[in-house]
Amino acid sequence: MIVKKIYGFSLAVFIALFSFFVFNNTAIAAEMNFSVNTAIPDNQIDKSKTYFNLKMNSDQQQDIMVTLKNDTKKDITVEVGVNTAKTNSNGAVEYGKSSIKNDSSLKYDISNIVKGPSSVVIPASSSKNVAFHITMPKESFDGILLGGLTFQQKSSEVNQDKAKNGTTVQNEYSYAVAILLKETDKVVDPNLNLLQVNPGQINYRNVINAELQNDQSVLMSKVSVDAKIYSKNGKKPVYTSIKSDMQIAPNSHLTYPISLNGTSMKAGDYTLKMKVTATANKQVKKWTFTKDFTIKSKQARDLNKSDVDVKANTNNSNWLYIVIGAALLIIIIILIVVIILQRKKNSNQ
Repeated sequence: MIVKKIYGFSLAVFIALFSFFVFNNTAIAAEMNFSVNTAIPDNQIDKSKTYFNLKMNSDQQQDIMVTLKNDTKKDITVEVGVNTAKTNSNGAVEYGKSSIKNDSSLKYDISNIVKGPSSVVIPASSSKNVAFHITMPKESFDGILLGGLTFQQKSSEVNQDKAKNGTTVQNEYSYAVAILLKETDKVVDPNLNLLQVNPGQINYRNVINAELQNDQSVLMSKVSVDAKIYSKNGKKPVYTSIKSDMQIAPNSHLTYPISLNGTSMKAGDYTLKMKVTATANKQVKKWTFTKDFTIKSKQARDLNKSDVDVKANTNNSNWLYIVIGAALLIIIIILIVVIILQRKKNSNQ
């Protein structure tokens, strides 16, 4: 997978699902100072793929190789990372460094299994092979371990080049090469749990988060969610969210946000009813969840204060009230003046 991040306008563009599609490295490399190519080993399950998809044995050790090519006329430093795959709130698998915490069901963190250098200096107009050492767990496991190898030029070098060119928008690009490890061909049954439901925010906008946990070592794809939130004992949903074509990484959780669409969050007791469909191991499975939760007054008040849409709506409402009040005041003054003038006219007659 190649991940391209643009920070200048807080825009993040992900070329997703790399790990299951063939892609053209050359096109992306043209926008970067280096390119990445993988050396596919003999125990690759599908040699047509450019990511690592390896079948190994318990306690087996193996080195894998990645070639970094410097396309510039000066030395560059590439920062290297190894990460366990996680699932973001958009329902996309993240192979790079992430602030998302490991799920409680994760037994083997791939960053502890695959070891490599933290950074590599590539000489000008040259290539360099980077080795990663894999040490499989001593205890055999079923299913898959999924993660990514990330490569990003050192930020200070990129920013220095941008400054020389007079560019104020700083673009940072990174490659992420997926790595999938397995030992057996045993089919693992997929399972989802609804762990908790809590109020929160995304980008300063109110949401209600439903935390879905994939506690099995299987990748879920074609995930669709139909979520409805009801007031306690209510028959009509107050909030609805429907989304499809998502993924959930093995042994990870999806914090699924249900938007309040710019409305104020209200304290009270609620019920979430959720239907989820997902495909894993070529099997389609469905789950139905129901969970009660409570939004406390302080939670609602604090979230509403920081919600940019609620603030805007409140400000618009305030102006509307001011305009209506001013109009009513003018009408009253006009009526009073008319009445006074009418009385004076009558008295003169």
